[in-house]
Amino acid sequence: MSYREVSMRDLSLNVGQEKLEALEALINAIRSSHAQIDAWTAGAERVFPVVEDRGFRGFSGSES
Repeated sequence: MSYREVSMRDLSLNVGQEKLEALEALINAIRSSHAQIDAWTAGAERVFPVVEDRGFRGFSGSES
């Protein structure tokens, strides 16, 4: 798998303002501490709910 660095300019061209601000907050949390990352995650899950892919679950044979 190849790796390509994404600049903040790339992000600003391809991501909405709300998500861009969330990404900047995540970067700051990563630079800060594990506790800040955990706090960011909790907040992000409220603002950006996790999408459950039911099709994949059905395909994989999982019934939970």
